[in-house]
Amino acid sequence: MLDLFEEYKSNGQINNALLVGRNLLNRNPGDPNIFRAYFDFLCTLSNPLIPDSRNFAEEANTALAFYSENADLSIVSIEEICEHQERINNILTFLDERDASSQRDKNFITVSYNYGDNVSYLEKLNDLKGKMQGANSQAEFDEILQQIGKLDEELLKDDFSDDQSSEYESLTKDFTELIQNKMRDLEQKKSIAYNKEAADAFASAFKRFRKDENKYKDQDKLFSLASTTLFAYDAARLFNETLIYYNHVYSYIFSKLDDDGKFALTRYSIECERKLG
Repeated sequence: MLDLFEEYKSNGQINNALLVGRNLLNRNPGDPNIFRAYFDFLCTLSNPLIPDSRNFAEEANTALAFYSENADLSIVSIEEICEHQERINNILTFLDERDASSQRDKNFITVSYNYGDNVSYLEKLNDLKGKMQGANSQAEFDEILQQIGKLDEELLKDDFSDDQSSEYESLTKDFTELIQNKMRDLEQKKSIAYNKEAADAFASAFKRFRKDENKYKDQDKLFSLASTTLFAYDAARLFNETLIYYNHVYSYIFSKLDDDGKFALTRYSIECERKLG
């Protein structure tokens, strides 16, 4: 059903994507792939230009707490949870500061305001559309989202002219679509990089095993090989082509082991920790 979530997300059907995402996480509370997809989507929807951004941020925080209580904890997963917590804390802090600043503006009896400020800020938001389209990494994408949030905070929307209101509404729609597309593109790049790394690791395992097959009758050495190559990657994140090559390498190694070695390799496939990156 994760495919259905991605399909709704890609088509801009936000409510349906959220419905499927919530359902998936509730049914699979400790699944890192489901959590990561749902949490990242909620964080993206927490951008100030998207309506109800605070609700999405709070939902992301709740989802993280729920996942943390149900995930299989390890050094790697705990580090990832801490990174997610820092990310959502930063988003919530920014939204708090934005709301506080907005309230202070409303409390002013008089405001020294230059009509040209909104013009300038809207121009900068338009410039950021181009930069977002060219973003090649998650870090660059996140930085642009922060810049958008800061500019949105500076806008005095109560003083918009009719043209400015129309332009802002158009920008909001454009950014919503662009953010969703960029999320999909970055996730695809991340998946490609993950699969390239996995394929290289499988090739290394094949080469090292064939070079000295007798060496890996020692189960400690077999574990060292398998844990860093064959079983270091999450099969759910591998492309079909990568899995085909993995099966080829695994089958070859498995066929060369004695019964004890076959049992040990099977046990390692269950016990080894997968890379999340």
